[in-house]
Amino acid sequence: MQRLELAGVRRSVLLALLIAFLIPVAVAVWALTQVGGSSSNPSASASVGGTTGHAAVKHPAMPMATNYRQSTLFKALAGVNLSQFAKGLLPPSSCKAMSATEVMCKQPHYAVDEVIFRSFSSDKALYAAYQSRVEAIGQAPFRANYGNCTETDINGEIGWNHDFKHPSYYPISMFTSGMIKDAQAAGRMYCTFNNDLLYVVWTQDDGRLLGELAGAPHLDAYLWWHNVHHVIALPGSANGMSDMTASPSKADTSSGMSGMGK
Repeated sequence: MQRLELAGVRRSVLLALLIAFLIPVAVAVWALTQVGGSSSNPSASASVGGTTGHAAVKHPAMPMATNYRQSTLFKALAGVNLSQFAKGLLPPSSCKAMSATEVMCKQPHYAVDEVIFRSFSSDKALYAAYQSRVEAIGQAPFRANYGNCTETDINGEIGWNHDFKHPSYYPISMFTSGMIKDAQAAGRMYCTFNNDLLYVVWTQDDGRLLGELAGAPHLDAYLWWHNVHHVIALPGSANGMSDMTASPSKADTSSGMSGMGK
């Protein structure tokens, strides 16, 4: 009986010792898990801009959508629709600002299917793009100062100015170098007729603007271009055409001969 009692005491002692050993181990494990869990929370907050210590991770804010309708180019085109000379011909609702330097307008007028406006940072870039588009549309190497573009002439490449004339004697080099004066020519233009559509590509040196349109019938498409391009006022231009009240028929008295167009 004494041996059994001693054996029972030993088991009790051993069990007590085991429990005493396991309790600190369990506490230590629990403490480690709590430390690991609490350390993960600052990281989560740091991932959205928190500053937990020097190791915080900062993520850049999402960029806001750019409103290209507030660009200089779009505002200048919106002004066209308010002018007396081209009132209602280029409603802003028909146009989409693709970027700060490109605007595309779909059917702003019944005779114009599409017109695209682009601005460039230099005269060389402007005229390189102009010649490239002329070659692409004409499917031929670029050729300057031939034919004309008027109500009755639909094939040519020539200069234009705000005197409603189309001078044909200025070389393209004067435009690419920026040596041309507004009194001589305000830009250049190209026109052709293909698949029952009139295509017009033109430049405006003030603001370094490139325009391109396709439309029909060709007479109405040309008259749309004639009025609209004269009132696009971009920074650096001295354009008083927005106050004009004369109709195209009264303002244009030239014959349409090379050097005397519209």
